[in-house]
Amino acid sequence: MTLVLTELGSLGIAMAADSAVTIVHPSTGLRHVVPNAAKKLHVVPHLSAGISCWGLGSIAGTPTDQWLSSFIASSASFTTLQGFANELARQLNAQVPTNTTGNNRLGFHLAAFENYRGTPIPSFYHIHDGPSTVSQQRCVTVNPNQFNANHDVPPQWFQQNVSVGQSYITRNGDYQLYAQLFSQLEAFFQQLQPLGIMIPFSRNLTDVAEYLVFQIRTMSEIYRLSNLVPGIGGCIHYLTINPAGIHSQGTKHF
Repeated sequence: MTLVLTELGSLGIAMAADSAVTIVHPSTGLRHVVPNAAKKLHVVPHLSAGISCWGLGSIAGTPTDQWLSSFIASSASFTTLQGFANELARQLNAQVPTNTTGNNRLGFHLAAFENYRGTPIPSFYHIHDGPSTVSQQRCVTVNPNQFNANHDVPPQWFQQNVSVGQSYITRNGDYQLYAQLFSQLEAFFQQLQPLGIMIPFSRNLTDVAEYLVFQIRTMSEIYRLSNLVPGIGGCIHYLTINPAGIHSQGTKHF
């Protein structure tokens, strides 16, 4: 289990991911969690992009985060976000067994700014197998049995649909409880606005990243204090991107 978040807004792009890895014993089926076991969020330097992973813990016998790091190091010849995303999907289809379940097993958030009509605009690819909710909503057919480089947020779509002060967020991993909790919490935050209380009060891109870190940390603590397997946890990696490129990156330890 994991929790990775990517947010695109008028202030820029923010990404965050936990670092826990859930291990299932092959004989008993019992699960245990190793904190700080994986770096699920990486920079793609030559594209000034960020990429995070969720789902399967290994690819062709290599831990997914290490496989991703090697892929990034060998991808310098792909000079566009689309080229990088398509090559990632191609290699995943070559190295991961065909998806016969129809469920989502493994995916990657890939985000950066791309030039659109002379202006740098946020762009987001979600490379994964299984069904694509976003594609279905836009009447685009994808093959769920393979990995697809889904361009969930093209620059032109972002420009037309995301207003100043709004954002587009994608969450993956063990997100069901997270989605329910933060839907209710943010509804409560909205009720505070007539009182002059603004939560979150994001005045810059660093504030946006801090709020993503807060969300993951909150879920980590809820899992820790519950009877659930604490599948979200460990240190939290984050990065931010603005039109000039990578703005900040770091790790929060709690």
